[in-house]
This record gives sequence, C-alpha cells and structure tokens, in this order.
Amino acid sequence: MKIKFLLVSFFVFLGSFNAKSQSCNCITDLDEIAKAVKKAPSYKDGVKEKGESFFETELAKIKTEITSDLLQAKNCSAYIQKYLSLFKDKHLSLYPDYSKIKSQKDVFDSELYKQTQFVKIDSNNLKFTDDVEGVYNDVYQYYKVALIKDSANSNQYLGVILSSKSGLWKNGQVKFILKKTDDKSCDGFFYDDVHFAKYNKVTYNENKLIGAEWIKEKQIKLEPINPFIVPTKKKWDYQKLDEETDYVYLGTFSGMLAYESDTFYRELIPKLKGKKLIVDVRNNTGGGERSYNMFLNFVNSNACAAKQIAVIQNTKCASAGEHFILAIRKNPLVKTFGENSAGFMGYGYGNRSSITVKTSCFNYISEITENKYPAFKMYETVGIPPDVKLLRDKDWIKQVIAYLDTNK
Repeated sequence: MKIKFLLVSFFVFLGSFNAKSQSCNCITDLDEIAKAVKKAPSYKDGVKEKGESFFETELAKIKTEITSDLLQAKNCSAYIQKYLSLFKDKHLSLYPDYSKIKSQKDVFDSELYKQTQFVKIDSNNLKFTDDVEGVYNDVYQYYKVALIKDSANSNQYLGVILSSKSGLWKNGQVKFILKKTDDKSCDGFFYDDVHFAKYNKVTYNENKLIGAEWIKEKQIKLEPINPFIVPTKKKWDYQKLDEETDYVYLGTFSGMLAYESDTFYRELIPKLKGKKLIVDVRNNTGGGERSYNMFLNFVNSNACAAKQIAVIQNTKCASAGEHFILAIRKNPLVKTFGENSAGFMGYGYGNRSSITVKTSCFNYISEITENKYPAFKMYETVGIPPDVKLLRDKDWIKQVIAYLDTNK
C-alpha cells in the first residue's frame, strides 16, 4: 500500500513538473515583466502618449518573433529588454543573478554558454557582400569579429569571434546578432561575458555600429581614441597639468562612498589654484547629489580661482552624473565637452526601486522604476548634449586644453 502511494505521488509530481516545463518558456517570462511594468510611471506616460493598444500590438509582435527564434531560450532576455525599451526609461532593468556566477567554470557550465552559436569560417578568406559586413573591433579592442550575413536567415547578421582577449569567448562563437528591422536599423542582441543577451537598437553609419561600441578596423586608424579610458584607475583623482591647469576626475557619486568623496574634496580644494579647471566625469554612472555638493559649492563660490571651467562627459555618464552636469553648467564659466551623456534622467534617479520581479522560468531579475522627474524627461534615453562635441581622432583632454587656450 505504501509503495502504491509513493508511485502515485511520483507520477503526480512528474505530471506537474512536465506541465510546468511545457508552460515555462520565454513568453511566460515576458508576460510576467509586461504585467509588472504597468506599475512604472514610464508605462503610464507611454500609454497616455501612444495608447494602451500600441503596447499590446508591440507585445504581440515580439511574441511572434520569439516563437520563430530557434534560440529563444538564449535570446529571451533581449526580447524582454526590447519590450521594456518601448517605455523610454533606462532605469527599467533586466539581468541574471550574477551572484551565482563566480568562476569561468560557472560560465562554461551554464546553459547560456552551451546555447551560444558556433560558426565555422575561414578567417584568411573572408568575403563581404555589403557595406555593413566587415571586420569589427569593440571600442576596448578586446574582441575582433567578422560581421557576416547569416546563411540561415537573410535578414540578420552574425558577429563571429575572430580573436578575443577574454578567456570566456572562443574563435567561431557568435558575439552578437543583428536583426534587420528596416533599411537603416537593426535589433542588436549582444552577449556579455557570461553570454547573457542584451538588447540595443543599432544603426550603421561611417563604419560604426551606432548604439553599440563596435567599429570597423579601417575606421580605428581614423578614430584611435577610446573615450571610456581615463588617465587614472582611482575613483577620484587630481593632477596638476601645468601652472594654470588643474585636472579633477570624479568617477562616482555613490552615496555609499560619501565619506570617502568628502575626504577627497577636503584635500583637493586647497590645491585648486589654477585659472583653468578641467572636471572629468566620464564613466560616472551616478549615485546622489550628496556626494558632489561640497565640490559643486566650491566651484560656484568666490574661493574658486578658475576663470575657465571645462566638464568632460561621455555616453557612460548617467543618472546623478548627468544631474551634476546640469547643475555645474549653470555656472557661466562652465563649458561641457565630449559626447551626449547616457540619458538616465527622467525616471528612477536617486531611488533604488522597491519593486523587484524575479521571473519564474529563466529567473531574470527586473527592477521596476517608481519615480519620475518631468523636468528631466527631455534627456531620457537621448542624454545631455555637450556644448562642444569632441571627436575620437585626438586625446580628449588635449582637445579641451587646446580649446581653452584659444578661447580665453
């Protein structure tokens, strides 16, 4: 009798497990996130602007794309991110539980790694048939890929690894996929170092994938500067460039490091005696205004000797980093240089979301924004443009110094 009961229990468990396996797929996770995002102010703003039917239609289109993708389990996160991107809220996030990945072995043993495509190509005999195809490097030149048309799908391209400085990628693996949406743009599915898919809207222009930092090899000779490399590995730093020029790097405004940043400012401020002050906030992804107010108050006071103040920004300057830019540029002595900032301003700034969703199938984690800032919505996703755009042909700090010297 006991054996019979155990057998019945086993088959009940097996049946429920199989039922879950059959229903547990990418669309299940997408529906869970689509339900959760309705709590976000960016969703409500989007519905007010475009109507709920617009998002329902787009959601249905994405589901159709998913069902036709043979790699839907691997690419699921990118499809969900594509849906979230419709709300133009960069604080909406989706990511795996990175805490469970502690070694290369964990990556190699993961389903994401095992699902990565492999394409056999002859790197010594590459032939390209259109302008988009070619040999590309990422901006850090860690990876070199051959971007080729997918032989199995004429509407997409594959970025196939030719060489890698990372032990997590091997020659022949597909580093990213571009799915053509029209003549000018593509949906980009880019795989990070744990082979997790991330979504970016991409266009091709001047030998570059705009929207992702990939550039053709021949263009690197014309644009050799990586704007994400700064002249220090410290979170905050100071250098005296010449008798008249002070350089300050502010790499974070993290509230968790407010004591450390205040200590840095107290030691820094007595050193700032030059007529020119360069403030570099590249790669500063934010924090809170508490962590920059001391420095900002000094710059705006009569105690600041600088008569010319330059702020250098890039596309990785986000959230509180961007609010700092807007605050300091109110000073008439300030000019900003570089490229548009990241555009994390209209929603979620300064508040860690209390709405966290973990999906039931692939265990993605999503943080749903709860706050909005209408005064800054114009910068969301597009970023803050600089007063002076810097090109990637020469060192950015040298370009700024040259500008200050000729525009006294």
